[in-house]
Amino acid sequence: MKTTGITLQVYVPTDETAAARSFYSSLFGREPEFEPHDDFFEWSPIAGQECWFQVSGKDQAPPLLNRVRFRVLDLGEALSFLDSSGIERSEPSQLPGVVVFVDFADPWGNQLGYYQDLVPSGQQAEYPGTSVNDEAQFTRFAKE
Repeated sequence: MKTTGITLQVYVPTDETAAARSFYSSLFGREPEFEPHDDFFEWSPIAGQECWFQVSGKDQAPPLLNRVRFRVLDLGEALSFLDSSGIERSEPSQLPGVVVFVDFADPWGNQLGYYQDLVPSGQQAEYPGTSVNDEAQFTRFAKE
């Protein structure tokens, strides 16, 4: 079976869908690309790809606990956006020569983040024999 796209759906309480639409429109910098219902919105975060991020109202709205990080070209700009929007965030972390990232959540507890590649994919340093849980591989930065 060959897959040709991906859809990820997060839930918010049904009575919070207008606030969620506003939050995610701000996060993505545009209105939803598809809005088939009053309580269901879709954004395509990767231009030209069959990739959809859906926000749906649900009476019992469990938050997404697995983090979804979105690639940005300038993490500093993303940090400024989060701070000016009053969105609580982690301190940036960096895997030297690979990636720098920051974590945050939407107001309903869905786990999100931004990341910036430090070098193009395929040209990143490998760390054979290490673990993603090895804190020595990362650099932490203080919140500015």
